[in-house]
Order: sequence, then structure tokens, then C-alpha cells
Amino acid sequence: MNILWIYNHPLNPEAGGTERITSLIAKGLSLHGHQCIGMLVFDESIKHMFYKGNKIDNLFCFLKEQNVDIVINQIAYAKWLLNFFLKNGGNKWKKEGGRIISCLHFDPKNPSLLYYYKSKQNKSLIDILNILKTFFLYKYYEKRQQENEGDIYNYIYENSDWFVTLSETHFPYLKKVMKRDKYDKLVAINNPLTFDDISVPDILSQKKKIVLVCARMSEYHKRISIVLKTWRYLQKFHNVTDWTLVLLGDGPDIQRYKHFVKKHKLHNIKFEGQQSPEPYYREASILLLTSSAEGWGLAITEGLQRGVVPVVMNSCPVFSEIIQNGQNGFIVPNNKIKLFAHTVLQLMTHHDYLHNTQCKALKSAERFCLDATMEKWIKIINPTAE
Repeated sequence: MNILWIYNHPLNPEAGGTERITSLIAKGLSLHGHQCIGMLVFDESIKHMFYKGNKIDNLFCFLKEQNVDIVINQIAYAKWLLNFFLKNGGNKWKKEGGRIISCLHFDPKNPSLLYYYKSKQNKSLIDILNILKTFFLYKYYEKRQQENEGDIYNYIYENSDWFVTLSETHFPYLKKVMKRDKYDKLVAINNPLTFDDISVPDILSQKKKIVLVCARMSEYHKRISIVLKTWRYLQKFHNVTDWTLVLLGDGPDIQRYKHFVKKHKLHNIKFEGQQSPEPYYREASILLLTSSAEGWGLAITEGLQRGVVPVVMNSCPVFSEIIQNGQNGFIVPNNKIKLFAHTVLQLMTHHDYLHNTQCKALKSAERFCLDATMEKWIKIINPTAE
């Protein structure tokens, strides 16, 4: 099969989770004999598609010339990419036998409009009024959000041969908002491990007293303020001066977080910016994740590969698929900052407890190896294969 991806960014594995996973799946499919011909990039500003830097004027002819059998749409949280593709030649190609697989790389349930307004830093009078309005009319806005999401996901489903989400834990919400009679095109394929290997237990002797955050610096999506409040609580009430909090990533709210650190005189905090995360996982002992929504939680499985114990807020159903609470990591009730802090503290202050959990983390990573994920992909790429 000749396989082509469509997305709104070039394929750069270091740019983000979607890009890293695309690169890995392409590698896996190539190893199974399929021809992955790269990424067709949609430039939203000028409404055109590009392939290897060259503008595509006739999409249908391009697809036929490249003998494309399958297109993998990497944006299933909105209509615009698939809609543009279909209207500009993709529909004709599809009618002649082309197949489309659409992938939802995020939690299908977006954070609420109320949370969006509350997450803004410098709230204007209009923002405050919006918070009040969305609070008192929460049910109305929730219903409207679900209707909008249902409309998007039904469009993607109806115009795709397969609709891929990252976990079956997302199915209940998708079915709630889509309200279909059948879901035979809905399938769950988890993200594979992103590093080539799972570390042996010897790596644990190299660990330092580092608590790691590997995330986009965005309050709306990642709620880094919870991490900083947790650190403030630990420093105020407990002696954790030998531990360091390292924040890896960039985003619109990074200055906001640096201001919080300065205002509250927090210490032992490093903002490292956008970096390749693998060296940091090797040294870190504990990983924190406080996202408002996650499709998978790539940082968790990356941490497991390197023996980093995840402590996460229970804000996303998918976390329960990756973490066996109390075994290879910890899932803390959502928004319970003190309990979150005490869970981290137990790991900080009990070396044997931390070490045993790290060993279990390494072992648990085996469930998400690339081969296991590729078996699921092959079933939909070539469903007639034995």
C-alpha cells in the first residue's frame, strides 16, 4: 500500500507528540512492507497544500500520480482539513477506491468554556462577565459543546473508512455526542513507545532528585499552575530542598509561570524550554502531569521507558489504561493539590518505595511496544491479511 499523511505541519519528530507518533507509525508500516511517501502539508494561511515544499495545484492528479492507496488524516478534532482535502480532489480519488483513515490525537472531550475563561491570566471585565455567564449557564454551554463536538466527529466518521482514537476509554464520550446506531468504523489504537528501547533497571542508579514536567506551557491545556502550587506547598511545609523541579517545553504561558515562581520566591525550579526530552527522562525520578485533557499522555509512556514514576491528576480517562494506580504510578483525584503533593512527597522521602515503583514502571512499558501497536494498524491498513 502507498500511504500518505495529511496535516498542517511538516513532519518534524521533535515538534510535538503527533509528529513523533507519525514518524514512528510510518517506520512501522514500512517495516511491514508498505510504502510511506510522506506528509501532505496544508498551509492554513493561503489555503493550499504542499508536498516536500512544492505547491500542489491539482490534488487529484497528484494522488493518482503517486499511486496513493490510503490517506491518513491527522486532524480529526475539526472538519477543516478533511473538508479541504475532499473538496479539492480527495472526493474524486476516494470514489475511485482511495481510503481515508482519520486519527483523533486528543481527548474527544474538550475542556469546558468556563475553564477556558478561568484559565486566562489577565482577566478583563468582559472575561469576568463571561465566567459568571458560563458558570450560571453551565448546562446550556455544556450541551452546546457536546452538540458541536458531535457534529465534528460525525462528519469525520462519515467521510472516513476508519476513525481512530487512542483508547477505548474515549468511546463512551464519543458515542454520547455522536448518537449513532453503529460504530463499526470506530477503532482504538494506542500510541507506541517513542524511544527505541526500554531501559534496564541499571538506569535507576543514575537517577537524580529531579521532578520532571514535559509539556506545552499552556494553562488551558496543561494546567502547569497546579504543578507550581504543588511545589509551593512542598517547599512551605516540607523539607525538599535537595529536589529540583525541571519544566521542559515552551508555550504561551511560560512568562506567567516564571512570574509565579518569582512572586512566591520558589526555588530549585528550572525552565529548560523546548528540548529533546530523552536525556531528561534518564535523570528524572518523578514525572508530573496535570493536563485538563489528554488523548494519550505521551510523556507518561516515555517516562515509563526510562523508569520515571508518573504522578497525574485524574482528569482524563485514558490515564487508567497506562497507569496501574499504586503500582507503576499514581492517579490522584482531580484538583486535589494537597493530596497530589503528599503523593509526590512519599516518593521523595522513601527511597525504597520510589525504587520499587520505578522498577514496575520499566516493566509496564513493555505493553506499549511498537510491534503491539503495529498489529492494530495492520488490521485496518490491510484487513484481509491473515
